[in-house]
Amino acid sequence: MIPLGGFVRIRGEDGGSSGDKRSFGAQPIYIRAMILAAGVFFNILLAWPVLTVGFLVGTPASMSGGNISGGTLVEKGVMVVEIQKDTPAEKSGLKEGDYLLRLITKDNQALKVSDEKSVQDFIAKYAGTEITIDYLRGEKEFSAKAVPSVKPGEGKGSLGIAMEKIGIMKLPVHLAIWEGLKSTLRLTALITKTLASFFADLFTERKMVAQISGPVGIAGMVGSAAQTGFFFILQLLALLSIHLALINIIPFPALDGGRLLFLAIEFIRGKPIGQKTANIAHNIGFAILILLMLVITYRDILKLIK
Repeated sequence: MIPLGGFVRIRGEDGGSSGDKRSFGAQPIYIRAMILAAGVFFNILLAWPVLTVGFLVGTPASMSGGNISGGTLVEKGVMVVEIQKDTPAEKSGLKEGDYLLRLITKDNQALKVSDEKSVQDFIAKYAGTEITIDYLRGEKEFSAKAVPSVKPGEGKGSLGIAMEKIGIMKLPVHLAIWEGLKSTLRLTALITKTLASFFADLFTERKMVAQISGPVGIAGMVGSAAQTGFFFILQLLALLSIHLALINIIPFPALDGGRLLFLAIEFIRGKPIGQKTANIAHNIGFAILILLMLVITYRDILKLIK
């Protein structure tokens, strides 16, 4: 019952059940490869219906055009799409996905937010003075205080946000299914590229290592997504499912990718790797993965404490 994940041990996968024609080890290589790859395939496949539901219930879309056609677009407001590091916006607690409602100065000069340009002009006019920012996160209104910088650093805005006028796009079923498939393929390609960059970074600058999150960090992401809106929860679920698939296919012992690698070696050699050798390799790989999870979880807890 401990929620740490698990797996199904297939009959004959560890070399037992010799002589049993129904066991895993008795199957042809291509059958065993299909069995090992099935979990990876369905993790990616899961993202399709999840994203499809997102397009059916409504997804944020730019009001400036260039978005999906054929759906119904209802204006929602000006959304924060980026928070720059070490800026007044980050210190105030604003997050990506928040919708700006009002900006108010100490002497009650107020702006009801309707477009990006008016926000930029207001921030520039009152740079250096405290501004109260009313915003919508999910279905709840919040307020934050910030002092826009008079001389922001290079490449940074006075407040430190990027904005876009956003509407909610709802698609009919046939378009939602099609866009869900396209988004799944696009995210799979993007995550594959990101993981490749991550592993390259491990042997160079190692800057991306600090961005790894485990179960505790993911729980925090789910909480943030829940505050932002239902679509973002669905998008996060799809991202996690695709991530899980691509990590599981990595040719590392104990992962399905490691077992597929052993099958490839068996195909090339014409005979399987010794079962004792394979078991030792997978047990070592499993121990390394558990240790890695514990280290990442410890770091996630430290981040929460800080």
